[in-house]
Amino acid sequence: MLVVEYLSAGYKKKQVLNEVSLNFPEGEFTTLMGANGCGKTTLLHAISGLLPVQSGHVQLNDEPLLKLSRKEVAKRLALLPQVATSPAGLTARELIMQGRFPWQSWWRQWSDQDEKAVNEAVEVTGVSDYLDTPLEQLSGGQRQRCWIAMTLAQDSPVLLLDEPTTYLDVAHQAELMNLISSLKSKGKTIIAVLHDLNQAATYSDRLVMMKAGQVYCEGEVETVFTKDNLQQVFGLDAHIVRDPHNDNPIALPVVDANVSVNKQSDIQSAKKLEGELRV
Repeated sequence: MLVVEYLSAGYKKKQVLNEVSLNFPEGEFTTLMGANGCGKTTLLHAISGLLPVQSGHVQLNDEPLLKLSRKEVAKRLALLPQVATSPAGLTARELIMQGRFPWQSWWRQWSDQDEKAVNEAVEVTGVSDYLDTPLEQLSGGQRQRCWIAMTLAQDSPVLLLDEPTTYLDVAHQAELMNLISSLKSKGKTIIAVLHDLNQAATYSDRLVMMKAGQVYCEGEVETVFTKDNLQQVFGLDAHIVRDPHNDNPIALPVVDANVSVNKQSDIQSAKKLEGELRV
């Protein structure tokens, strides 16, 4: 169990998080949701120790993480940032091997355990066909799989993922979300920031909606993913319908009637102009 208690954090003189308290159950997929600037990424960075906190505590199985060194924290938490960069010319294999850095020391270099962790990460993510290919030569989806493989090779029980599907097309987004969701079977606790509301509702066990640096509501998908909560947190007027295949809730934004009428008028005008041009 990862526990966050009364966590406050920010940047320079701007406070972003205001006494956030949350429990993240072991082996579950929890998604952080909210409008831009509400504190989702800041919360991930504070949990991982990447951002110093002003006050509060982060504990994993009753162990205070904020008192540990960055290297010790990395053995327990793996963070995949929204924008991940790597040196030019680095191959997929070399990137994935970097996930073993927290376990290295000057007297303990590459070991059989490191090799095993990398091989397992490669197998789970399906990147074996391009291990020796420079990252810049891979597609966005392939690169993202390599970054996921690196976090898996880190062999930490908790994965923090900040918008993992950014810049991917719809097919690759679905492929990657299926992969991430499958990691629960490996015993991983997943905490992700997702902007796609329906992805969050489909793949998550729990949702946390944030607003103005605080937790607005949190709990199981059925409880949190409601018309009223979407309106209050995102300012979104949406219908909640059911996926006919798995009964998951889906948000369909309400279309303004005036917009619909104008669209039909534009279509008719375009058809009329097309007919005149043909004559």
